[in-house]
Amino acid sequence: MLSLALATLRHRLTGFLGAFVALALGTTMIGMMALTLAATFGTPHPGPQRFRAAAAVVAPLGFEGQPMKAPAVLSAEVVAQVTAAGTTTADRSFPVRLDAGSSGATSQVGRTGHPWSSAAFAGYRLLAGRAPQAAGEIAVTGGAESLVGRTVEVGTAATGTGTSTGTASHGVASDGAASLGEVSGATASGAPAPGGPRRYTVVGVTDALWFESAVFFGDAEAQRLSPGVNALVTDQDPGRLAAAVAGRAVVLGGADLTRLDPDSTGGAQALADAQAMAGSTTGLAVCVAVFVVTATFAFAAEQRRRELALLRLVGASPRQVRRMVLGEALLIGVAAAAVGCVLAPLGTVPLRSWMLGHGVAPDWFTIPIGLPALLVAFVLGVAAALAGSASTLVRVSLVRPVEVLRESVVERRAMTPVRWLLGAGMLVGAVAAGVVIARTEPYLAASARKYEAVPVLYVGAFTLLAPVLVRPVTRLLVGPLRGSAKAGPLLVRENVLTARRRTAATVAPIVVAVGLVGTLLTMQRSGDAAVLARQQQEVHTAGVVVPGGSGIDAGTLERLAAVPGVRVTPVTSMNVRIGTAAGDQIDSLSTLAVPAAALGTTITPPVRSGSLASPPANFLVIDEHAAESDGLAVGDQVVALLPTGVRVPTVIAAVVARGLHGDDTYLSAAVTGTPAPTQAYLDSETGRGRPLDEGQTAAVRRALTGSGAHLATYDAYLEARRTQAAEQTDTAAVVILGIALAYALIAVANTLVMAMAGRRREFALLGLAGAVRVQIVRVVAAESAVAVLVGTALAAAATVAAAATQHASLSRLVPDAPTVVPWWQIGATVALCAVVTVAAASSATVRATRGRAAEAAGGRE
Repeated sequence: MLSLALATLRHRLTGFLGAFVALALGTTMIGMMALTLAATFGTPHPGPQRFRAAAAVVAPLGFEGQPMKAPAVLSAEVVAQVTAAGTTTADRSFPVRLDAGSSGATSQVGRTGHPWSSAAFAGYRLLAGRAPQAAGEIAVTGGAESLVGRTVEVGTAATGTGTSTGTASHGVASDGAASLGEVSGATASGAPAPGGPRRYTVVGVTDALWFESAVFFGDAEAQRLSPGVNALVTDQDPGRLAAAVAGRAVVLGGADLTRLDPDSTGGAQALADAQAMAGSTTGLAVCVAVFVVTATFAFAAEQRRRELALLRLVGASPRQVRRMVLGEALLIGVAAAAVGCVLAPLGTVPLRSWMLGHGVAPDWFTIPIGLPALLVAFVLGVAAALAGSASTLVRVSLVRPVEVLRESVVERRAMTPVRWLLGAGMLVGAVAAGVVIARTEPYLAASARKYEAVPVLYVGAFTLLAPVLVRPVTRLLVGPLRGSAKAGPLLVRENVLTARRRTAATVAPIVVAVGLVGTLLTMQRSGDAAVLARQQQEVHTAGVVVPGGSGIDAGTLERLAAVPGVRVTPVTSMNVRIGTAAGDQIDSLSTLAVPAAALGTTITPPVRSGSLASPPANFLVIDEHAAESDGLAVGDQVVALLPTGVRVPTVIAAVVARGLHGDDTYLSAAVTGTPAPTQAYLDSETGRGRPLDEGQTAAVRRALTGSGAHLATYDAYLEARRTQAAEQTDTAAVVILGIALAYALIAVANTLVMAMAGRRREFALLGLAGAVRVQIVRVVAAESAVAVLVGTALAAAATVAAAATQHASLSRLVPDAPTVVPWWQIGATVALCAVVTVAAASSATVRATRGRAAEAAGGRE
C-alpha cells in the first residue's frame, strides 16, 4: 500500500498541501527552539576567568573547606603571613555605580571595582590611555576611546568592614552563645571607607570581558574604598602555602580557580533566563504542533472520505486502508520535517537578535547549528504526522463502505475514540494536577515555570474536544439567527452546524492561539500579583528608599537618620550559609537583614511557630520550607556564615509561612556589621505606616541628593514592581506565545484554504441557485466569523478553568488572592484571529468560485 500512498500523494498534491505546510512550519518552530535550548546547555566559557593567569590564589574559608568570593575577606593574620612569605598581589572586588549613558561604557551585568594590579590576571588589555595611579583616576572596561580624559561620577557604598581579623569564626561558645559585642568588633579593623559619589577622571579604557563590567582604580585608592582583601594572588608553592594557612583560608590553583569566578559555571548561569524561555517555548511548540497537525490531518482525511469509501467498495481491507493512510502520513512527515529542519536555523537568526535586544540572553550568546537538536525536531515532526494520521484510522478503516458513503453526505460522529481519550485525559489531568497542587504544594501556583503544565493541559483538552463542543456552543452563539427569514443567516447557521469537522478544524488553532495567550498570561500575572499582595500584607511602611546602584551608602543612611521625626528601617538583602558549630554546612539561604524592632511591626510575615515579639539580638527567622528540608525548629542554634566571611551564632526565633518566590527568611542586622542596605523603609515616628508630612518628605529628598537613590511611597513602589513584572511577562510572551500564535494563525489560514478548495461543488450549486460571488463570499466570511467566536468561547472556558484552578491554590497562601486577566492581549489576539480567518476564507472562496458554475457542479475541478 506504500506505492498506492505515493500515487495518491502525486495526484492529490493540493489536498495534502495543507498538511504539508502545517507540519513543515511546526517542525521549523520546534527546530528553532530546540537549537536555542541546546545552545543554553554546557559551559560556554570553560576554565578560570577572573584569575586565569594566576599561579595560586588564597581565598577566605567557608563551611566544609569551601572557598568564598567577595565580599568575604581574608584575616589580617593570613594576609600578613602570605605577604611575608613571597610575592603577592592583593585583590579587592567591590560594587560601584557608573552611569553607562554618561560614561560611554558597555552596559553589562553589574559593575565591580578592582585595583589595577589585579587586571592582568583576568587578561584585561588597555585599548587607550594608561593605567590609573592617582586617587582620582580610573580605567573602565568596554568604553569608547574618546572617553579618556573625561570626568565621570562614580558611586561606591561603604563596606563597613576593613580587613577581617577572623576571630569571629571561632566566636561560638560551648553553649552555642557568643558575645554580640565581640562578634561585631571582630568584623572589622580600621575605619570604614566613606561611601557616596565622587568625581574621577578616566585615564584608560580596556577591552570588555564577558563575566563583568569592571572599573579599575589605583591600588591605594582601591584599598581606601575597600580595605578588606578579598583574595591574594601569589606565585608561591600551592601545597606549602595550603599547609601554612590550613583552617584559616583556602589555596586554589589550576582548574579550581573557577570557583572564584563571578560566574563559576562558566557562563551557564548567565543563560538561565534564556534556557527557561527556550525550554518553555519548546514544550509549547511541541504541544501546539501536535494539536494543530492532528486537527489538520483529521480534516484532510475527512475531505477524502468518499475516496476512501470507494477503496473499501473495490475490496480494500481495513488493514490496507490503515497502511495507506499511515504511508501517506509517513511520506508527508518525512518531507515536511526535512523542510522544517532546513528552515529552523534561518529562524534562529532573528530570534537571537530579539533575545539579545531584550536582555533575555547576554551579548556573547550564539545559536550554532546542532545536528542532535535538528534530529530531535525531525523525529518529532514525523511523529506528529503519524499521530495526526493515527487519530483518523478507526474512522476510515472500521466503518462499512455503505456507511462511509452515507456519512460523506451528512456527518454523524464528530469525534474518534483516540481523540476522546486524549481530550478527556488532558481535562482530567489538568483538574487532578490543580487539586493535588492546591492541597500539597500551593506555592507552585505562583511560579509560571512550575505551574505551566496546568493551563497547557486545559487548552489541549478544549482543543481536542472542540468537535463535540462546537455544536452546543454554536447553537448558543447563533441562536438569534434561528428566527431570521433571510437565506444568508440561515445558510450560515446550518453550514456551521452540519459541517462540524470542518468548523472544528478551523476552531482548533483559534482555541490554541487565544487559549494559550489567555491562560498563560493570566497565570503569570496572577502569580506575580499574589507575590506583591503577600508583600503588601507583610510590610507596613509609608515610604521606601530605593538605591540607584549597589546600595545605600553610609553617608546617605546617616543623613536619613538625622531627619527629625522620621524612623528609618534599613533592609539588606544577602545570601548566607547556615551550618553547625563544627563547620558543617546545613543550607544556603537568601535572607533580609533587618533590625529586631522591625519584626512584628514593620515586617509581619505569617508565623507558623515561635514569635516575632522581642526576638533575641542574634535572631534568625526561617520559613517552612527551610525548616522542613533542614530539620530545624524554633530554639535551634546555628552558625550563620555571612557574605563577608564572618561566622556568627544565631538562634531560630520563629518559623514563618513559605515564601512564594524563593526563601522568606530574616536575619538580625545586629550581627551583620554595616553592609550597604539594599533599601530602607521610612515611617513617621508617630506610628508605623504613618505617611511623612511635606516637610519630612522634602528633608528626605535633600538627604538623598547626589546618592542615586530616590524616595517612593510604598504603594508607588509596589505599582512599579507590578509594571515591571507585567513588562517582563510581555517580553517573555513575545517569544513563548508569539511563535505559537503565528503558527496557529498560519494553520487557520491553511485549513481554510483546504476547506474552500473542497467546497467548489457546493459553491457551484449556490451559483446555479442564483447566488452571486459576493453573496457566497459573505456567507463564508460569516461562517469564519462564527468559527472565531466559537474558538474564542472555548478558549475563554479554558482560561476560566485554569484561572479558577490557580486561584484555589493562591487563596491558600494569600487572602483575597487577585486574579489578573490580560484583557488587552486577549482582545488583540482575538482580533488578529478574526482578521486572518475572515481574510483567508474570503480570498480562498474567491479563488474557489472562479470558472463556470455548471462545470464545477458537474465535478470538473
